[in-house]
Amino acid sequence: MSKREYQCCFCGEGIGQDPAKAHAFDPCAVVLVADWLKGEGKQREQQFFCHFECFRKATRPHVPLYLEDLV
Repeated sequence: MSKREYQCCFCGEGIGQDPAKAHAFDPCAVVLVADWLKGEGKQREQQFFCHFECFRKATRPHVPLYLEDLV
């Protein structure tokens, strides 16, 4: 099995390269769906990778992040 390298779309650092920054959920993938209100055939998707902590810091405090309950 080959080891993949991922770059965080928020901080730009590699994911998994710094054990001090590692989180149990890393690496995370965020999927952006463009044209959400259009039919599936007209929607477009792109996947981004990030550190869990970077994603958590980028979201507003009032946005529920249910994954935190799993840690």
